[in-house]
Amino acid sequence: MDSLVTANTNFCLDLFQELNKGDEPANIFVCPLSISVAFGMISLGAKGCTADQINEVLHFNEVSQNKSTEPETSSKGKSQEDQGDQQKTSEPPNTQNTTSLSNGYKDSDSYFGNLLKKLDRIKCDYTLSIANRLYGEQEFPICPAYSDNVMEFYHTTIESVDFRKDTEKSRQQINFWVECQTQGKIKDLFDKDNITDSTVLVLVNAVYYKAKWEKSFDHEKTEDSPFWLNKNEQKSVKMMRQQNTFKIGYIEELKTQILEMKYIKGKLSMFVLLPEDFTGMEELEKNMTHEKITEWTSPTIMYDEMVDISFPQFTMESNLDLSAILQKMGITDVFEEAKCDLTGMSSSPNLYLSKAVHKTFLEVNEDGTQAAAATGTVVATRSVSPYVTFNANHPFLFFIRENKTNTILFYGKVYSP
Repeated sequence: MDSLVTANTNFCLDLFQELNKGDEPANIFVCPLSISVAFGMISLGAKGCTADQINEVLHFNEVSQNKSTEPETSSKGKSQEDQGDQQKTSEPPNTQNTTSLSNGYKDSDSYFGNLLKKLDRIKCDYTLSIANRLYGEQEFPICPAYSDNVMEFYHTTIESVDFRKDTEKSRQQINFWVECQTQGKIKDLFDKDNITDSTVLVLVNAVYYKAKWEKSFDHEKTEDSPFWLNKNEQKSVKMMRQQNTFKIGYIEELKTQILEMKYIKGKLSMFVLLPEDFTGMEELEKNMTHEKITEWTSPTIMYDEMVDISFPQFTMESNLDLSAILQKMGITDVFEEAKCDLTGMSSSPNLYLSKAVHKTFLEVNEDGTQAAAATGTVVATRSVSPYVTFNANHPFLFFIRENKTNTILFYGKVYSP
């Protein structure tokens, strides 16, 4: 499964770079895993160039290239890790089940199934809902085998709706399901312009996450403080403060601190990358890779220290048109009726993806978080003073990671809290 985690991280960073191309700096917040899962569902029924484009942009072509490091996959997509009470195996995967994109499910599908099961096990300590579902026009019947595989690997269903004759009812049905899945935090995922009587296939993609800090902030210590957007512009924010033991490190090459703030029971963490000043953000953004993230968050870089933390409260909402963004990244055919090949999903040659939207919500406060939706020399310095100061009073990057699998669930940039 490591190769799937790597692929997900690589796609996450590619997506961030695409979103970060705007002329004006802005907050960014995405759930790369949710998008990867959603398009994994699409690729399961895609063939030809349609499949190849998804496979390349989502880095699915990198999954299980080193098969000896992956769990053995049964005919039902269950790894020996799941079957054998976490027992390890050095046997290679069953090659009968490692098929091409155009011939049914592939390694990434079975590994997604295993990963989603692992994430589902932590729900007793956290609230995590990945809401992915396909809604198809009822005149385009879905292949039973495809529906079975989507249920098995991605734990969801294909819903048949009447876009052509009852457009508004279909839109309301989709939005209501998303609102329920995200506990009311994401409403009206699709507006009236998104769903029309010509819509044939819609991808629903929303995430809700809520967790408490392992070490919460004292509400009484929160006070108004300046947050510097650049050297000339600032705004007043609610700055939370606490002094406690945290894992922290220093990336010498980028003059950047990295702090880990765990959520309750330590299964998930928020990692914050804070340049010494706002001028270091651009260089940090350019240098983010899967390998560097792995190195920077390792025990050789991050140490337990007494840390004096100043961290802003912030809320971010993001509503992304994935159709437009992913076309810029190279996924084009699936959105074009004349070129799309989803014949593994439906026998109809006219099926194509009409719309894909990714909506996220993030709130960080004293109690915790609500969210809906490398090369170079690195040196960690140990402080000789009682406390290491970590003052997030200027733009920073952050990501929320599931620590057992190192899966990045959320990734973002805070430019203006």
